[in-house]
Amino acid sequence: MRVVTAAVTCVLLLTGLAWAAPDDHAPPPFSPEYERKVGEETVAKVETEYKPYQDDEANAKLTAMTAEIAAATTRPDVKYEIHLLDTDEVNAFSVPGGFIFVTKGLLDEVQSDDELAGVLAHEIAHNCTYDALIQAERNKDLFTGSVAAAIAAILLGASSSQVSTVLIAGEFVRRGVLGGYSLNIERMADQHGAESLLKTHYNPVGLLTFMERLAAKERREVPRDLGVYQTHPLATERVRWLVDLLDKAGVEINRRATTKWDPPKAEEVEVDGKKGAKVSLWGEDLFLVLTPGPDYESPMQRAEAIVKTLTGLLAGGMERYELHIGEREGNPALLAEGEAIVVVYPEDAQAAGAEADKIVADVSKALRRALVKESLDRLY
Repeated sequence: MRVVTAAVTCVLLLTGLAWAAPDDHAPPPFSPEYERKVGEETVAKVETEYKPYQDDEANAKLTAMTAEIAAATTRPDVKYEIHLLDTDEVNAFSVPGGFIFVTKGLLDEVQSDDELAGVLAHEIAHNCTYDALIQAERNKDLFTGSVAAAIAAILLGASSSQVSTVLIAGEFVRRGVLGGYSLNIERMADQHGAESLLKTHYNPVGLLTFMERLAAKERREVPRDLGVYQTHPLATERVRWLVDLLDKAGVEINRRATTKWDPPKAEEVEVDGKKGAKVSLWGEDLFLVLTPGPDYESPMQRAEAIVKTLTGLLAGGMERYELHIGEREGNPALLAEGEAIVVVYPEDAQAAGAEADKIVADVSKALRRALVKESLDRLY
C-alpha cells in the first residue's frame, strides 16, 4: 500500500531553521492561465490511472476544509477542486491550478477531521509554492511528453504503465526524480502547511498522529534502502521532528483528541456468589469493585462513576507521569490532575482480604501498564 508522506512541522519562526518564506509581493512564477491549463491536463492523465470515487458528502466536507485552510495561506484566492479516487492506496496529492486528489483509502485511514486537515494542509502548501510546476520544469528533459506528463510521473511514480511510457528508461532513477519531492521541498510544505493550519480550528496534533501510524507501518514493513536516491524523509524521522517542534511551540500533544480510542469499561462480575464490578482499560483489569462505598448504591454504580472520571481524564490527555498515590479523607487514593480516580475504603480492603495501600498500588500499576500498551500501539 502506498502511503502519503504528509507530516507537518511547526511555524518557521519557532524552528529557527533557515528556510526562506515565500515573498507575498513577488510576481508568481507562472501565470494563472498556464497553471490551470497544465493542471487540467495533469488531471486528465491521473484519471486515466484511477477510477473516480463518488461520495458527495465526503467531497462537500473536503471542499469546506480546503476553503478554510486555503484562506490562511499565501494564496487565499485559489479555489480548490476535490477529486476522489476509488483506490485503497492511502494517498493525496495536489495538482497545479487548485486540484487536489484524495483516495478512498485515505478517507478510510484517517481517524479524525484533524488528521485529514493535516494532509490537506500539506498538499495545499505544495500548490502555494508551485512545487509541482517547478519540479516538472526542471526535469522535463527526462520526459518525452508534456509538463503535465512530467507532473503526473512525479506524483504517481513509475508504478503506472501509462505514466512510465513517457520516461526515458533508467534516467529517472539516476536523477531520483520519481522519489517525489525532495526532502527540503517536503519540509517546506510541512512548515507552510502547519503555519496555515494553526490559523484554523483544526488541531495540529492530528498531523502527528497520522504520521505516527505511517511510521509504525514503516517499522513493520522495512522500506527498501534507496541509498542516495532516497529523497523523502522516513515517517519515523518526521515523527521525531514533529514532536520536538510541537513541544517547542508549546502545543499540548494530546493524541486522544485526534484519534479513535476505546474508553475504560465497567462490567458486572460475580465473586463468591455476590455481585461485584470490574473496571478495565485496554486489556488491563484495573480495579475489582466489591463494595458500593459510602456514595453509591451498588458496586456497579461505583464502577461506572470510576469509568466516567477516568474517561474524562484520558480524553483530556492524561499521561503516566500525572498519576500519583495520595489520600482522600484519610483513605488511600489514586489521583491525577487533582481528581481521585479510585479511593480504597476499609470495607474494600476487608472484602478483598488485602491492605488498602496494596490495593491502590496495584490499581496504579495496572493503569500504568495500560498506558504503556497505548504508547507501544503507536510505535508498532
